[in-house]
Amino acid sequence: MRHFDAWILRDPYSIFHYYSTGHRWKETVRDLIQQRKICAPPALALSLDHGASTTSSPAPVDPYARPLNPQSASPFLTKLPLEIRLMIYEYAFGDEVVHLVQLKDKIRHVRCENTTSSLDKNRRCCPSTPARWREQDNSPATTSVPQNTSINSSMLYPHTHPALPSSLSNSPAALLRTCRTIYGEAADILYTSSTFDVDDLTTFIAFSLSVSPQRLRSIKRLAIQWTPVWQPMAGEEHKASIYSHTHNDKLWVLFWARVASLDGLEDLTLSIDLGSFAGTPPPPPPAPPAAAQVHAAAAPGTPTQPGSLIGGHRLRLSITEPWVAPVLSLRGLRTFELGITARCDAAAKQALEGDLVRNAVRFRDHLRLVLCSAPGAPLPVLPGVSREHLQVQVDLLRCAFEGAEEVETVSGVRARPRLAIMAG
Repeated sequence: MRHFDAWILRDPYSIFHYYSTGHRWKETVRDLIQQRKICAPPALALSLDHGASTTSSPAPVDPYARPLNPQSASPFLTKLPLEIRLMIYEYAFGDEVVHLVQLKDKIRHVRCENTTSSLDKNRRCCPSTPARWREQDNSPATTSVPQNTSINSSMLYPHTHPALPSSLSNSPAALLRTCRTIYGEAADILYTSSTFDVDDLTTFIAFSLSVSPQRLRSIKRLAIQWTPVWQPMAGEEHKASIYSHTHNDKLWVLFWARVASLDGLEDLTLSIDLGSFAGTPPPPPPAPPAAAQVHAAAAPGTPTQPGSLIGGHRLRLSITEPWVAPVLSLRGLRTFELGITARCDAAAKQALEGDLVRNAVRFRDHLRLVLCSAPGAPLPVLPGVSREHLQVQVDLLRCAFEGAEEVETVSGVRARPRLAIMAG
């Protein structure tokens, strides 16, 4: 058992942990797993200890700290003017979408074949890149426990598609490793010319903490593909859930704090995937009294009432909701686009479409007014939203960045039982 304990401490995520043997791991080990301090990007683990504001980013690389080699034998650097070289760098890096992914404790990327990030594709353009909870939502549901331990070996990692390792991109970033002169001329272009696409909170947090502030300021375009397992900051978080380390209030606040730290960000795309909904047909028209009595007698025995919805992720689309408060820390955008996607059958579409479209349009317009306002300006007056509700959001926003404990107090989140890691 000592050997097994040592192995699980090295990689606790690599075992399917729903064994009903009654053995509970020590409190400290379970805390490490919940807080992603084991087998997580080091920068993210550090940020969870000290907060985003106190976590030191890597020192920027100064290619001119030492004298440069004159590169007199390179026609590229000696005969072409800088303006032409910059055009070549922009062509080499291209106007591409970069899907950020996390392979165990490393942040990697996949360069997309599309030049723009679509609101409704949800990374289906690159099937190996979506986070695992989004893959499961697109696959048929099953209640059986998988028997293949190789599938279970990465249950708690965000990106687990078997084809992902072979899809990772290394080029054209390799151009920057050619020499310090090219690095100094082209490093910023790599960030300014690309759209960074993220679908996991922890992946982007770790990425932003591992990149120097100078490079972060060069990021112009960001696409966020988010699938809510539950509504943040609404008391719906389940500490015992396998998703508690990827979808929790602390990560939600920290994620938007890191997005707000991108001083050069101009274009933001937020795509919210609500998952798959199934519905039952609407109630039949009123029947004659006799038939109505028969129908009423049979109704209690039916498990699902007509017109109800099954599946999907419910999210209240209103700028006055507590989960929106951390988003409002972001200002100074040039453009903002919002997309709400849901896969529905005919009955679910009939029940959802009208209200969902109406709420999404109003939500997008309100967010656009705030996010595209000047940095440091007070929240603008929003149509149909009272000043009292806006003040509540300001207070929530202030508490959100003062600490996760105050966020939980304001939003009324109650503590739930800790995750019980079971092993044989």
